[in-house]
Amino acid sequence: MPIVKPENMNFSDKNIIMIVSGLPGTGKTTLALSAPGVLLIDTDEGLARVNPAHRKDASVCKTYEEILADIKAAEGQYQTIVIDTCGALIEYMKDWAMRTDPKASKNNGGFSLQGYGVIKQEFLRLSAELRKKFNVIFLFHENMTKNGDEGTFYELVVEGSTRTLVYQPADLAAHLFIMNGKRYLGFTPTEQYSAKSAYGIKGLMEVPELKDGEPNEFLTKLFAKVRENLAAESKSLAPQKELYNIALLEAKRICNEVNGPEDVEEAAKAIKAMTHALTSEKESMAMLKARVSELGIVWDKAKKAYVYKE
Repeated sequence: MPIVKPENMNFSDKNIIMIVSGLPGTGKTTLALSAPGVLLIDTDEGLARVNPAHRKDASVCKTYEEILADIKAAEGQYQTIVIDTCGALIEYMKDWAMRTDPKASKNNGGFSLQGYGVIKQEFLRLSAELRKKFNVIFLFHENMTKNGDEGTFYELVVEGSTRTLVYQPADLAAHLFIMNGKRYLGFTPTEQYSAKSAYGIKGLMEVPELKDGEPNEFLTKLFAKVRENLAAESKSLAPQKELYNIALLEAKRICNEVNGPEDVEEAAKAIKAMTHALTSEKESMAMLKARVSELGIVWDKAKKAYVYKE
C-alpha cells in the first residue's frame, strides 16, 4: 500500500462512527433515524416507541449471526447502520461467544473473563467492517451515578471495560440530554459525562423538537457538515501544496548540479535557503543525501570536508 503524505490526504468522503448516549426517553432512536439512508438494527425492540412518521427500515433479530447476515444484505442499499442499543448488542455477542468459543464459558455455565476478551476483539472487528460500507451510530442507555463531591455522572449502560472500549473506534460521541425543556447534544467531555469531539463538531448543539410534517434530518445535516469541514481542511492545504511542489522541483535542480564533493555544501545551503512548505525541506535534504551517495561521496571527519569514498 503506498504511503500518503499529509498534503495529499482527503477524508471528506470517509464514513463516520458516532456514539449517542442518554437517559431513557430523551429521543435517542428518533435522533439516530435522522441520519442518511438508515437501517436500524433493533436489538432493544425500541422502534415501537418511535413516532410512525419517523420510522425507518429495521432488522429485528434473535441471534448475533442473524444481525451479521442482515448487515451483509444491507450493503449497497443503505448508507447508515444504527445499533439500538449497543448494550443489547453486547448481550447478543455474549450468547454468540458462549456458543462458538469454548474460552467464553465457565465450568458452571457463566461467562468467563476470556469471553470478554473475545467480545472486545469482535466489537472492534465489527466496527472496522461496518465503517468500510456505512456510517455507524451506536446508541447507549445511560445510568446516573454519584461522582463524589462533583455531583452526578452519566455512565453508559454496558458491561465492564466495554464501557471505555466503545469510544476507541468512534469519531464523535455525544451525550443527549434535556435542559430547560430543550434537547442538547454535548460533544465535549465534562465532569458529568463522557463525549468525543472532532472535525469541528464540539461543545453543545441544540436538537430542535420535530414538528408535525417536518422532515427528520438532524444527523443528515450534521454528517454533511463534517464532510464540509474535512473538505475545507483539505482545500486550506492547497496553497501549501503548490509551494511544496515548487520547492521539490527546485531541490531536484540543485541536486542534479552536484557533480563532486566541492558542490555538496553549497547545495545544502541553497536548499536550506529556499522557501519551504509542508515536508519539502526534509524531502529535499533526503534527495541531496541520495545524490551524494550515488556519486560515492562521504563526509571525512578528519578533513571536515566531503570527499570521494576510497
